[in-house]
Amino acid sequence: MNGLTATGITVGICAGLWQMVASRVGMTPGWELLGTTGFVSFCSFYAAGGGKAGFTKSLFVNVSGAIWASLAALATGWLATTSGLSPWLAGVIMTIPFSAAIVWQGRFWLTSFIPGGFLGMTLFFATGLNWAVALSGFIVGNGIGLISEYTGRRLSEATSKEKV
Repeated sequence: MNGLTATGITVGICAGLWQMVASRVGMTPGWELLGTTGFVSFCSFYAAGGGKAGFTKSLFVNVSGAIWASLAALATGWLATTSGLSPWLAGVIMTIPFSAAIVWQGRFWLTSFIPGGFLGMTLFFATGLNWAVALSGFIVGNGIGLISEYTGRRLSEATSKEKV
């Protein structure tokens, strides 16, 4: 079996298992977006190039995006309070430097997958700044990517060997 077909099978199985677990956990208030966070991180792993390097890069930059989001939220609150601006306008203003920071960190290898930083930031905001959900989704999603890629490669090897 070719590698793409084998990986497609293992991705499908891993995605189904993740859906089963995440939808059950997602019934708990505050954890509704665990499945989404995991799936997006799963995609981030493959978009970062896969393998151990893709896992490391994707996970690191997903977390860095969440850190930037956390700092942006704190800075927004500070700006709104000290300036009298509405929280909405303060948020618009703070989007500028913190979005730029995600791009600027792209000069470093660990944070060079810029879309992963924006994904991490977006997912962290979507979870309502919930570190437990965001980090769980980042770790499990990237881990599932690594597992599905490895098992896909093994399945391809096992089904492609020449008969002697």
